[in-house]
Amino acid sequence: MPSVLGVLEKRERVALARAEELRSEVERLQAALAEAEEAARRAVIAREETVEALAEAAGAVDAPVEVPAAGAAGPRVKVPLWCEGVGTGELPLDCARIVALVERDAAGGGEGVRARAMREYLGWASSDAKEQAARFRAKRLVERGWLTEQRPGLFRPRTA
Repeated sequence: MPSVLGVLEKRERVALARAEELRSEVERLQAALAEAEEAARRAVIAREETVEALAEAAGAVDAPVEVPAAGAAGPRVKVPLWCEGVGTGELPLDCARIVALVERDAAGGGEGVRARAMREYLGWASSDAKEQAARFRAKRLVERGWLTEQRPGLFRPRTA
């Protein structure tokens, strides 16, 4: 008859071996996830660049372009060019809220707002896709003259 301690030691070795196998699998999955997220990020950027290039080629650089977006980011929003007398009421709701957040941050002496803070302020789920969507909206607001990006990823109110 085997000893009780021998049986328990064998169980422990089996459990530790299984834990190590699972750790390896988790590391492999994390690497695959990071690779997939990077591929998705590059695809979104490529799509944005293509749409802008096509709009430029068509001679409609200043015209808002609405293109359905792939994935969780949702549809592309129409953002009018900023000009004197145009208020945030002309902006899509999320964009108006982003501008308000950035202006409030500047009024409070902040150094600028990052996409993560925008995503949280908008009440969006905590995910890279939603953070990327907030970043794209902010960059669209920069392109249209509503905000500035003095340092990469740090958004401030437009300068006069």
